[in-house]
Amino acid sequence: MADLTLEIVEGPGAGRQLVLDRPAVIGRSPEADLPLEDGQASRRHAQVSPASDGSAVVEDLGSANGTFVNQNELVGPARLDPGDELLIGVTLIQVRSQQQVAAQPSALRAVPPGFAISPRQPDYVNPEVIAAELGAAASSSPSTPELDKYLDVRVRRRAQLAPLAFVMLIALALCIYFATR
Repeated sequence: MADLTLEIVEGPGAGRQLVLDRPAVIGRSPEADLPLEDGQASRRHAQVSPASDGSAVVEDLGSANGTFVNQNELVGPARLDPGDELLIGVTLIQVRSQQQVAAQPSALRAVPPGFAISPRQPDYVNPEVIAAELGAAASSSPSTPELDKYLDVRVRRRAQLAPLAFVMLIALALCIYFATR
């Protein structure tokens, strides 16, 4: 029986490998044989078992989002051969033979430059700016300084406009009510 290796080639945890020498559970659970850092995966998503002919058998364990083999949704147990791809959530796992691993230790796929996101500074509001805008009201109102750094410019503006929008909505409702009477 030839040993197969499961390697995460795309998605969270890319580069992690698991030698398939016994049945392995794949899922989000830390107790899984191949734990995934994927919110779209179920805790116990799928099970892959080696077969005596050098292939493997995969079956979905009742996952919420399904399991896909070579872009086809799994409806029952399916055969996996070296080179096949298993999609669980947003994690792509490739089945590799020992010869493929020896020839190329990792099949990791790089993110195309068009999809790569460069690191950027968040647009959080500087606490000094908030204090300057609100003046004395900022110092007298109770706040939680450990949470203030998470205030986003858009959230602050919406929070300031919410009472005005609520008053306008009530005024509009009253106008419609009296117009229809």
